[in-house]
Amino acid sequence: LTPFIRPFRWTRLLWTYLLPVVPLVVVFDGVVSVLRSYTVAELQAFAAELSGSGYEWDVGETAAQGWRAPVTYLIGYPAVE
Repeated sequence: LTPFIRPFRWTRLLWTYLLPVVPLVVVFDGVVSVLRSYTVAELQAFAAELSGSGYEWDVGETAAQGWRAPVTYLIGYPAVE
């Protein structure tokens, strides 16, 4: 109903509709990102395919400070020969 309030202003639409949607979009993006994340086993399989690439791969999970969910990581560093 906001577009029908006179005088019409674009800023009124911004503050009424667009800005309140931003937190919902951020939450949706976060949930989808978590659902798309790889497991440790999947990351180890990816790293195993790259065994001859001259890198050593470290895969695992760690607890982040102040965070309940574990953080999965994949770190590649040049192999020492």
